[in-house]
Amino acid sequence: MTKAINAALVAVALLAGGISTAFAHHSAAMYDFTKNIWVSGVVEHIRVINPHMSLTLIVSNDAGKTRAIDFEGHSVNNFYRAGWRPDLVRVGDKIRVRYNPRKDGRDGGFVNGFVAANGHEVAFRLPQAAGPSTRTPAAPSR
Repeated sequence: MTKAINAALVAVALLAGGISTAFAHHSAAMYDFTKNIWVSGVVEHIRVINPHMSLTLIVSNDAGKTRAIDFEGHSVNNFYRAGWRPDLVRVGDKIRVRYNPRKDGRDGGFVNGFVAANGHEVAFRLPQAAGPSTRTPAAPSR
């Protein structure tokens, strides 16, 4: 009987560990990697940490109305390999962001490139992404 109880406790512990690992995983399945969209805005928040970066842009439309849009992106390692450095993008900078939109149509998406206020371009290679080339016009003005 003791062996059966021990086996049951081990099974419960393994199951609980597997479930927590599954919930902790960050999936990119919510993004449409076949589409690339560009947007310009002012950086309200940027955090490049593992497991992925987060960015909030304040975007204005033609009528002058603004809204905050949240984005996710690659890990720190991928950012460094693409040419990003910690002081490249700061809160208050006007930048241009290329992203893969959310499949559900909500604002935001997965950042796959950007042009910093100083004109420095950082582009992540996404072979499965279709649409415009990774090159972009000159950097936005401040």
